[in-house]
Amino acid sequence: MRKAFIFIIFLVGLVTARAQYTDAGAWVGLSVDQKVAKDWSWSLKWENRWALGGTWHDRGFVNAGVGYRLNKTWRIGAQYRWIEKQRVGGFYESGRRFAFRLDGKAKSGPGELKWRLMATKAWNPLGNNEGVAVTEDFVQRFRLGYAMELIDRWALVPSYEFFAKDMESGAAQWSTRFQVQLRHETGQHLSFGAAYVWSDEWQTTDPWSEHVVRFNVNWRLSDLKAIKRKKSVPPARVYSMQGKRWSPPGKSFGQCTVEQIYVSEVHPRGRPADFIELRNGSSNACDLSGFSVTDDLDQEGLVFGSTILPPGGCWLGYQEGKGSFSFGISAEAETIYLKNSSGEVRSWEVKVNDDKHSVSFDFAGNPRFSTPSPGQTDPTDLTD
Repeated sequence: MRKAFIFIIFLVGLVTARAQYTDAGAWVGLSVDQKVAKDWSWSLKWENRWALGGTWHDRGFVNAGVGYRLNKTWRIGAQYRWIEKQRVGGFYESGRRFAFRLDGKAKSGPGELKWRLMATKAWNPLGNNEGVAVTEDFVQRFRLGYAMELIDRWALVPSYEFFAKDMESGAAQWSTRFQVQLRHETGQHLSFGAAYVWSDEWQTTDPWSEHVVRFNVNWRLSDLKAIKRKKSVPPARVYSMQGKRWSPPGKSFGQCTVEQIYVSEVHPRGRPADFIELRNGSSNACDLSGFSVTDDLDQEGLVFGSTILPPGGCWLGYQEGKGSFSFGISAEAETIYLKNSSGEVRSWEVKVNDDKHSVSFDFAGNPRFSTPSPGQTDPTDLTD
């Protein structure tokens, strides 16, 4: 299915190619984003584009946007763009656009389908200082892509995008864009991507196409809410079955399996921060190296290095604590995923409406409300 999808995207691009001439260019961008709450975020992106074989600085722009996650599948956003485009005379002309976006995603096979609906409207279209009528005042865009992990932290993302421009005139001009991006996550905050882009203005008064090499670097800041309380959050720790701090002996241990490890307690409104407890349900000590815990399978979450859990013992981590996870846990409805290095996944559903109580799980995954007891073996069940 994955190969068929890529082939279909490429085939559609070939069919629509009707350019009278072909150009080559380069795009270089830098972006930064940050969560300010569980579902809210902001982003800022700067990009410069060169055309005519990379010899002509065509334009530069800055995008400022805000986004809100509706659920695991859908996300909405608004974006403001300030742009400067170089004209034939060598001078730059500025313009501004506003955009509304609706993004979606869904698991499909070994990867993930991604799609985007986007509408943009010019507040002041780039003017007519070269005697050419300004069009593209209102543009609608649709993108369909597929993200698949190649190796650890490397992903391939092919996508196909369709543009309908100058919608208000009643004679829309159509164009397409095919992109293949190689993306690498260097850590929790920094990622970069290199891509080949083929833009095809095939249904316009002057059809043309362009081959582009594109580079992007993205820096994800720590969650704003987490920064405010990070100093008071304890680091991740390992406890024995008796609830005491535990340090491993100086020898190696076998890797844990998904059958051994389970989520034993979660508190989405814990103090001093949300916490997750992972427990070793077997009679043998094991190493969590290669495991990851997250609230979204599309995000890497916390990836464990060498972390030894004693028999019946647990790992306890607080949000944004040293050596712990960074994502927040929703009290209304949240799913915690535990994945090993082979891609096997287990999940636990968390729903808590009372900040005085946590959710505890037995080895089989059965939930119950309990009094928060991080690091302890037997939390007290809620009886009232």
